[in-house]
Amino acid sequence: MTKQLKLFATDMDGTFLRNDHSYNHKKLAELIPQIQAKGLLFAASSGRSLLGLTQVFSEYKDHMAFVAENGGVVAYQGKILFAKDLSIAQTQELIDALQEMPYSPKQDYLISGLKGAYYPEGISEDYLKHAKLYYPNCQLYHDLADIDDKLLKITTDFPDQHVRDCEQWVTNRLPFIRATTTGFTSIDIVPAGISKASGLAHLLAHFNWLPEKLAVFGDQMNDFEMLEYAGAAYAVSNAAPEILAIADKVILSNDEDAVLLEIEKILEEV
Repeated sequence: MTKQLKLFATDMDGTFLRNDHSYNHKKLAELIPQIQAKGLLFAASSGRSLLGLTQVFSEYKDHMAFVAENGGVVAYQGKILFAKDLSIAQTQELIDALQEMPYSPKQDYLISGLKGAYYPEGISEDYLKHAKLYYPNCQLYHDLADIDDKLLKITTDFPDQHVRDCEQWVTNRLPFIRATTTGFTSIDIVPAGISKASGLAHLLAHFNWLPEKLAVFGDQMNDFEMLEYAGAAYAVSNAAPEILAIADKVILSNDEDAVLLEIEKILEEV
């Protein structure tokens, strides 16, 4: 199976990144040239923004691909291959729904775009501080019409014990979006039809590669679709039970550099 692989795609938080948000730069620097020499490709497939991902991989961004915003944006070598946005009207309708729903986050939400992220007046200091860990270039907005950017998704938090219920409520309420948990209390609300699997499908199509050529690594429910879609599905040992159940192989934990060590093993077989 490993001999036919072309693309390695990994989730970030809880999978590729350690719990302190670091990763083994030395090991990745060793593997990237090996991956390229064999005609393969490494990609980050994450709920993070494209801007955030390219900052994390600033040393390697010209030698890898990015599936950002849980599949809403696909980029390779500085070019956007795919981007699916929400209209201003859709975004406003979604914001209004968030205000009305049970366990409403009120003003604790962020609108993510290609150029940055946008927060409303009244956002709590704690939520904004946490959001800035994942979303660079956060800016206050007053009117959606004034945002000169593609509006790709809304991310927000719900109480831990009600995350799944809130996810379902939002998805059922509006036909043009889907909500997906990214782990713990965080929810990403993206255009309908968007997932990490759909994003990776666009990337594979760019190279005329089949899903059988894809190996993915994940840990949370927003990775579920891409693990089902890929030819080879790997779960880190700290993954959610549902992810462990569908993985072809369970590897070490994110704190043990599991993804890089597994790719290193695979490269020896390719």
